[in-house]
Amino acid sequence: MRPTSSCTLCRSRKKRCIVPQPGGSCTFCAGKRRKCDIADDTGTLDRGSRAGSGLPPIHPLRQDPRITPSVPGVVPTTTPGASSTTSTPGLDPRFPPASVCNELVDLYFDLIHEKQLILFHRHTFITSQRAGETSDFIVLGMIALVARFSSNPYFDNIHPWDRASAWFKAAMQAFNARSELINLESLQGSILLSFVALAEGDSAQEALLASQAICMVRMLRLPVNLSSDPIQREVEIRIFWETWMMESWHAARAQIPRQLSASPAFKRPLEEETYQNMRASHPPDQYSEANIDALGLRKCGLWSSMLVLSDIHGQVMRFNDEVAQNSMSDIEIRQRVRAISEQLDMWLRRLPSHLQDTPENRERYARRGLGREFAVQQLVYHHQSQLLYYQFLSKKPELPGGGTDHEAAVYAARCKTHAIALSQVMWDTNSVPGMECLWSPVNGHLLVVSSSVLLYTLLFDTDSESISRAKKLLEQNFIMLLDFKKYWSLVELSMTRLRAFHRACQMNSTEENFDMDRWMIYFLNRYDTPVSERYSDGVYEPSLDIQSAHIAPTTDLWLELSEGISTIRAGNPSGPFLN
Repeated sequence: MRPTSSCTLCRSRKKRCIVPQPGGSCTFCAGKRRKCDIADDTGTLDRGSRAGSGLPPIHPLRQDPRITPSVPGVVPTTTPGASSTTSTPGLDPRFPPASVCNELVDLYFDLIHEKQLILFHRHTFITSQRAGETSDFIVLGMIALVARFSSNPYFDNIHPWDRASAWFKAAMQAFNARSELINLESLQGSILLSFVALAEGDSAQEALLASQAICMVRMLRLPVNLSSDPIQREVEIRIFWETWMMESWHAARAQIPRQLSASPAFKRPLEEETYQNMRASHPPDQYSEANIDALGLRKCGLWSSMLVLSDIHGQVMRFNDEVAQNSMSDIEIRQRVRAISEQLDMWLRRLPSHLQDTPENRERYARRGLGREFAVQQLVYHHQSQLLYYQFLSKKPELPGGGTDHEAAVYAARCKTHAIALSQVMWDTNSVPGMECLWSPVNGHLLVVSSSVLLYTLLFDTDSESISRAKKLLEQNFIMLLDFKKYWSLVELSMTRLRAFHRACQMNSTEENFDMDRWMIYFLNRYDTPVSERYSDGVYEPSLDIQSAHIAPTTDLWLELSEGISTIRAGNPSGPFLN
């Protein structure tokens, strides 16, 4: 008699039965948390037989000063020599125990959801996930993304940087083995896994997954072809805009053409609290477009307001690239800056009072559990602005024919103002328990850019109050970078970029370090690749990535910055030293 090659459930579904591990459960039964009738007892692996199983390796924690936990409830447990727990008998070995898995899914929604990715409806997703009705690649992707933050003993002795690789690999295997190539879950998975790839420094995988997502959006005809179910319709609207924003940032960073366009007729994301409170038991007409429009619920949300900023961000990044290519005259440059600056000013003027950056609004959103989401809007706004005005830091205040270049002076002052604001917003947010800015490793890049502007103040300003404030903010930024670096390896790369910038200032203590040239473009825009020395034979080394780049220790970077700037200023009698 021929051995059974498919389990009963898969035969009844007339689907291919995929068994990733000999003697183990098939992917469908494992995803449903059901007993697979072709699995035998040898298919269950304990933690002593993880080699080749795709499970995270268990090894002693690196003796590394990077692990100094300071975020209550989020920080990984790192007790050296702690004993490992065994896997739950009968559980698919690609997953952690169910309790750990559920804890990590909750952590994903606390730290990442609606801050970085807007892919799911929390209540609906968690209900489905607890019932075993969600695709493996999505749950595994979430685990790969947030396991680094877990304090569960299951991850004892595994460095936070090492927790993603096995789960990411398993997620990609499940994603590539999915039965339906193009549907909503596949689209959600491609975006989620693209972000995991970015966090892991795999820029090629990130680009491929992002391209798949863009293709799926077009094939699914989003956001024109929408579900009649209110919750799924809102999920589809959010997924379209998430893909649109992802492409905007990626295309500008890589200088490639965009494929998705946004029409004013497209529905914007629903206001966040209304969206969170939606339930399948609510009557469908409660969320009719007539009711939504009457209440203005597509115009008053945080993500609706950020769509404009995402479009401006792409414009700024491409504009700076054009400036570096010397393809525009100074007159054309000023015209473009005025036009984009007006867009930013108009966005700020039109911002509803409840979305403006005030202490009252910050407190109100924090009480509603949306404090991080509120901070994201402010950080994005200040980052666009510091990028737009950055080139004016190197402009001479005197005009060639005599007189003062007031416009350039104003723009340079704005750059410094926005760098200060970004640093302070992130510090204020990150200092509140439960509001830590951990949703993206790119937050480290934002801090590095603002820190380079603060370095300009320390080097060239003569006002003692400005210098004192810049020094304080730079130190705060460094503390946050060390905090973020505990979890995101990509932040280590950001810190090496700051070190490279500082060394350039040591070698050439003039405003030329802030010129918008090719090196500066890589420093400001290409945050997923390392930069070479500013004053060396090569401008950049595109073949390097975080997986192969030599990462220098950064624990002494703050001391190096302080001492280096003091040395530079020692030859500048017009300003005080940095003490």
